Amino acid sequence: MSVSVPEYGFPACYCENSVMLLVRDPHCIFAYWEISSVQMDLIAGEFGRPWGEIPLKLIIYDLTGIGQDRDKAHDSFNITVHSLANNYYINDVKPNHSYCADLGVVSPDGIFVCLLRSDVVQTPRDSLADGSGIVMADLLERLSGKPAELTADQLTFSSDSVYANYNTLEREED
Repeated sequence: MSVSVPEYGFPACYCENSVMLLVRDPHCIFAYWEISSVQMDLIAGEFGRPWGEIPLKLIIYDLTGIGQDRDKAHDSFNITVHSLANNYYINDVKPNHSYCADLGVVSPDGIFVCLLRSDVVQTPRDSLADGSGIVMADLLERLSGKPAELTADQLTFSSDSVYANYNTLEREED
């Protein structure tokens, strides 16, 4: 199978079946997918309708702390998307939670048929660090074998710890 690349860069499709989740922020996940034309034709034939008339269902599972077992999900919710769409912003997800998605169709007798499954993603927390991180300034002492005497301008503060600013240290030693 070959994929033609237009003059301006990326191909319009890769002819692969996949669904991916990307975390945008603590409250939003971006989902995008590709369904090959072969699979679209197969499903359209099963439904007896053109692909553009078959709604897709995106099921989002909250799998926080339980791995990848969708049957044990804490919560799930459905989003109906048009079959010609290839992405969706999933808003109002919870921070510091694990999510995955199934993309599929609903059969005429009401049964969800999963076409694609995503990997699990983790949303970041939406709060600042509590300041209980370990002070890492002694790293310089352990690496050099001599006591680290750092001034205030040689320390960089992060949300987790205090680190030595090595750019400042190297200039002083030269």
